[in-house]
Amino acid sequence: MESRRGVSNNQARSLYWLVAIYFQLSLLVESSQDRRLQQASRQRRLQPYTDSTNIVRHGPAVNSFQVSDGNWVDCVPIEQQIASHHPTLKDHIIQMSPSSYMDLQQNHVEAESWGLHSQLFAREHGGCPESCIPVQRRDPKQPILRKFEALQQQERIPHEYAATMQSSKGPYQGASAVLSVNRPQLGKPKLDYSISQLWLLDSEYNDMNTIEVGWQVGGWHDSGQQGSHSYPQLKKLPSPHLFVYWTADSYNTTGCYDLTCPGFVQINRKWVLGATLNISTRRKEQEISLVVAYDSAIPGWWLSISGTTIGYWPSSLYTALNSSATNIQWGGEVHPASNKATGMSSGAFLDKGYPLAAYQRCVKYADSSKTFFNATLEYLAPTNPNCYNISFQQGSFTSWGSYFYFGGPGCIKHT
Repeated sequence: MESRRGVSNNQARSLYWLVAIYFQLSLLVESSQDRRLQQASRQRRLQPYTDSTNIVRHGPAVNSFQVSDGNWVDCVPIEQQIASHHPTLKDHIIQMSPSSYMDLQQNHVEAESWGLHSQLFAREHGGCPESCIPVQRRDPKQPILRKFEALQQQERIPHEYAATMQSSKGPYQGASAVLSVNRPQLGKPKLDYSISQLWLLDSEYNDMNTIEVGWQVGGWHDSGQQGSHSYPQLKKLPSPHLFVYWTADSYNTTGCYDLTCPGFVQINRKWVLGATLNISTRRKEQEISLVVAYDSAIPGWWLSISGTTIGYWPSSLYTALNSSATNIQWGGEVHPASNKATGMSSGAFLDKGYPLAAYQRCVKYADSSKTFFNATLEYLAPTNPNCYNISFQQGSFTSWGSYFYFGGPGCIKHT
């Protein structure tokens, strides 16, 4: 009897362990399925919002906030952002981060800490709800914001440049820099504008493809021109605005500023493209750090600002800039439309030195290995050296890497 009871106990224990193992395996399978379902639920697809007007725009705001600088920010569903209307982004799965091998943050150089009106929205309202992105409200009567020409086409419209470039041709898969942020004096704020930015460029059949990121003061706008260029939130004292821009056909029919047309896909719920950057009167120098890098696993160009990933330009937007860039440039651009002097960057000439003269430092490029290196800068002759100028250095200060001073007060035109 004892033997039979012993066998029975052993069988019971074996059965217990078999049942336990079965339940453990079931839980593992269920957990794996749950993870796959959760991952699938996180995959958001762009879905264009349409109404009876058939206007290409963002979906209706979930909620709206007024920021203390006077601007309004609308929180729109991430799936219904205006990028959803681009023909190549139909049912596009929104990428919420670059692929695992990319680390945009490691390429950032710490910039001077300073307040941004782009971040005022986050500080005052905590950002948009999850699954929404912030969009700076604009006057619907304002034309789509556009540029009109590339750096190589200066004869068409009187733009002035003081810029430098990476000395060798690409392919390049990234660019970065730390920009001083300034408030130059404009001749007429509603006509003139001044920009500090970095450009990534490529071309196919003479169609220039660009990505441009930086800050801009002022804006010009002529309702008689196709695609006028203006920031509707312009105040009495113009402040620098954070901006992104792209074009795939030399500024003719494609591309725009910020989120005013289908193109750039934003994923960040706190940063507001097109918002003003706060200039503190208590600091002599203020900066913003920019990184643009290509991710072949997405594929697309990712933007990170001061260590925060903002979003990306899908490769399908481009004809030439769809996997790499052949040229990278850094510097300033001015449109002095009036007959009054318009400053570039800080408005100071180079001999004023740090911190009065504007600069870009830690200027870098990424090659096909996606590794960032200090740029080897090549001189580009300023379009009007009596009004604006540029001078670059490489390795003079270890913490600055490759850098340059640029800008000037502009010139008075006599008409």
